[in-house]
Amino acid sequence: MKEKLELIKNILGADPYSLVIGEIVEETDSRKEKNLDNGLKDYYSLMSGYKILNGGVITIYGQREISNIQFYTEEMPGGSDEWVCIGKIENYPLFISKKDGRVSCLFGNPLDQSYIIESYGDFNNFLYNYYLGKKYIEIGFKFFQSGGVTSTVGSKDDDWYIFLERNNLF
Repeated sequence: MKEKLELIKNILGADPYSLVIGEIVEETDSRKEKNLDNGLKDYYSLMSGYKILNGGVITIYGQREISNIQFYTEEMPGGSDEWVCIGKIENYPLFISKKDGRVSCLFGNPLDQSYIIESYGDFNNFLYNYYLGKKYIEIGFKFFQSGGVTSTVGSKDDDWYIFLERNNLF
């Protein structure tokens, strides 16, 4: 995974207009989490070397950045005891389960009960299949189906999807 992220970072770095499409920023002073046996192990292992992974509508923050967005966990069932907010899909918070590493997004507004929690498997599955894979176009599909948005959040017309496809990164 790190090799693929490095390849993408180099491709993006060669294009001055790439910030519109995506951005991968390495962390110069990475933290190492020790003895993690829970669902956060894969996240901490990979993200110890990155400040941000941004591609299309998906943004995943590194360890130093996530402390500022943990207030979102109050909206998830189980709150901060069960979840860590690791980023966002468009404007919707993206979480990882402390127990099993499942990545989920909270689409909508929990206050007025018009929300859907969409899950994408564990962290590695999310990266391989959604952030860097063909399933990117399925991001937010349940929310779209429920009438929450008028168009899908990720699509084949999205610059990030086109970038991945054009560079044979699937």
